[in-house]
Amino acid sequence: MAGSKFSIGVVGATGALGKEILAVLDKSPWRPDTVKAYASAKSTIPTVDYGDSHLPVDDLADADFEGLDAVILAVPPDVARAAADRAVGCGTKVVDCSGALLVDGDVPLVVPWVNPLVLKDLPLRGVLAIPHATATLLASVLAPLARAGLLGPVEATVMLPASTQGRDGVDELSRQVIALFNNGTAPRKVFEHGLAFDLLPAADAVRPDGLTEGEARAVDEIGRLLPGVDVSVTEVGVPLFSGIAATIRIAVTADPEHVARVLAEGGVQVPTGARALPRPRRVDGHPFAHVGRIRADAHGLRLWAVMDNLRGAAAVAVGTCGVLVRKPT
Repeated sequence: MAGSKFSIGVVGATGALGKEILAVLDKSPWRPDTVKAYASAKSTIPTVDYGDSHLPVDDLADADFEGLDAVILAVPPDVARAAADRAVGCGTKVVDCSGALLVDGDVPLVVPWVNPLVLKDLPLRGVLAIPHATATLLASVLAPLARAGLLGPVEATVMLPASTQGRDGVDELSRQVIALFNNGTAPRKVFEHGLAFDLLPAADAVRPDGLTEGEARAVDEIGRLLPGVDVSVTEVGVPLFSGIAATIRIAVTADPEHVARVLAEGGVQVPTGARALPRPRRVDGHPFAHVGRIRADAHGLRLWAVMDNLRGAAAVAVGTCGVLVRKPT
């Protein structure tokens, strides 16, 4: 595949999301010729794949972002803040996947197929943020309904897989499964109360108002992407390695067949037939939202939505980065 002249850094390249970003970059229409991979010193992975190349992983503490067109930050918020400040200081543009930079008043939140107008007037610092998995899935489904005037108050129960906690979450779930099968002691560093063969009714720390940190973040991010939407979110941790799913209720009267057409025209995948109902494993590797079981009852519209959370986040990050580096300054 022909490459582009751009040079991109991926911070957190050895993590679950970082590896997915590299895979999407490799297949993107503007595939950069030069990619730099960074990770913290605690990472023991020396190289990562980028197409047919094996990129050396540099220590983030020694990273020099000078000369890069942009960096994509796929690391925890505390690490993302310091890396972003360093990148901006040398004139490098930033796409933040952590949400850490949203407290800055000049950092827009972007999903290209939800609020594309944001990408027309880019911020002076060249810093953009992308949402977490819950907001990406829900906003992807709600945006075409909002444009069609089919959106009322929304209630969503979202099922979060282990991969929303990165590679450490996936590895710990795997070790928990093995330990429980062998009557061993399951590790509980990432999932304090365990996750294998169980559900987490509160998938994050609970705030005094009863919301978890993740639920509050999701409501805030959906509000930034779709101003004025009335949404409540419950997040449940589920023992899946990857793939986010949600059951959504919308207080609006609408014909399910019409809703299906609106969603399909808005870029949402709407498979037909009982055996084609979207499930996390069925959508693995697909970046867009899939919707099924669209039905109406006395309380409004109900539907089921699924997305590959890692591929979806990577697609949003890479698409946003592509606009950021190609837009004239």
